Amino acid sequence: MPPSGGATTVWRHRWQPADDQHRTAYGYQPETVQHSQHITTTLQLGDALLFNPASYHAVESSPDGRRIAFAFFLALTTTGQLITWS
Repeated sequence: MPPSGGATTVWRHRWQPADDQHRTAYGYQPETVQHSQHITTTLQLGDALLFNPASYHAVESSPDGRRIAFAFFLALTTTGQLITWS
């Protein structure tokens, strides 16, 4: 784990048409989620964070090291079976 940076924030906010007024070249300005509930966490080696990626989220840069992310898709079928794919 890098010695600094890398905190992940997830906001309780999904994209809405009005959000486009805050669009930047890559992502959205902080004003988009400024009044939304959020959680910020810094993960340690071996930790996992499971959240809906449709919610706005951001990861602080890690200037003193590298960060490796592993992503996959997870779903619950109509029969109640939990499936994963990537």
